[in-house]
Amino acid sequence: MLLKRLGVPATAMLMAVYPVSAEKKWQGKLPHAPILGEGLAGTRVILGPISGRCAREFADLLKQDLAAHGIPIVTGTEIDSAVQQHHLTLAVPAGQGASPELAKALGPTMIISVEISRCQALPREPMIGSGLPAMHISRTEGHFLASLRVLDLSSGDELVTQTLRADPHKENESATSTPEYPAPADLQDIGVRQAVGDTRRLYEPWTENQELTFMDDKDCNLRQAWELLKTSDYRGLVAVSLANAESCQANPKTVGAAWYNLGVAYMLVQNYQGALVAFGKSGKLRDIRQSADLIAQCRTNKSLAEAFARHLVAWARQTQTEAPTGKAVRTGILFTNDLVIRLVQGNVAEEEIVKMIATQPNRFALGPDDLVRLKQAGIPDVILTAMQQGQ
Repeated sequence: MLLKRLGVPATAMLMAVYPVSAEKKWQGKLPHAPILGEGLAGTRVILGPISGRCAREFADLLKQDLAAHGIPIVTGTEIDSAVQQHHLTLAVPAGQGASPELAKALGPTMIISVEISRCQALPREPMIGSGLPAMHISRTEGHFLASLRVLDLSSGDELVTQTLRADPHKENESATSTPEYPAPADLQDIGVRQAVGDTRRLYEPWTENQELTFMDDKDCNLRQAWELLKTSDYRGLVAVSLANAESCQANPKTVGAAWYNLGVAYMLVQNYQGALVAFGKSGKLRDIRQSADLIAQCRTNKSLAEAFARHLVAWARQTQTEAPTGKAVRTGILFTNDLVIRLVQGNVAEEEIVKMIATQPNRFALGPDDLVRLKQAGIPDVILTAMQQGQ
């Protein structure tokens, strides 16, 4: 064969024509803002139906947790008072569906309801450990499964659906005989508490462990981007990945990888619109297997941000309409960097955001690093100026 006569191994020639994929796997935590915004952005909560086994225990713990995070719960007494004061006739019981009239009386309100399908704890068959001497093991397993829904009281729109699942277990060991089993009631209680903890994703920042594909082609400086990702320098990663994508136009295959990396970088700083644009450009140039999943995640997060932003703007407008002319409007919303980012990513008009910044209390962080993060998240200069003037 010609390859042998030239002294070139066939495998080397194949690698030259078809390079080995430059994909790397990165295991890390993807950050997420609270699904419903910080402290629900001043929105109140009606606890709707909480049904199923352990419903009372779950409801009591959820009330305590909401109160601990400063989220106001509308009591039955407040609802009755609003109905009587405004002479309302509710089409459905409060907390079980949309009620525009009640929402107008109470202000921005969401309904949280939970349907528990499983809450139990059971002992397993006795087990013998593998060590020497072999230990006798008694294990009790708990199981909790529920579906949580968040509705807007005014429109009835479903804002969030979330599966709550917990599978705790405990073991007792003995070297001589089968030990006593851990109490099922304890495991059931642990399962309920873990499930309530999962609801904090609605109103607390949270992270998710995930394995991501990242490209480190030797061309176009992609390996430097890989090194920044490994050290969790996400701000540097965005800057380098953007420069790589813009400077690598002459290499169609590698520039596709560069746009993909930029999409990942934007996800890590929660700029979902930027990530969607980058993944879209990448997909036209190079087929990367994880792209479809990441695009779906970005769309979901972007949709949640937009729903929250629309809700907040509607509330601010209503408050401004009802406020005396010429007086500053105070809705009780505390503006922060993250809240401004969510509004921008929710496609709220710049002038709306500037107006709200000028009329609401804030707690902005505007140091050099904070400004870099805000710029990377796509915050326009006019809004940055309003934030600086409003401090």
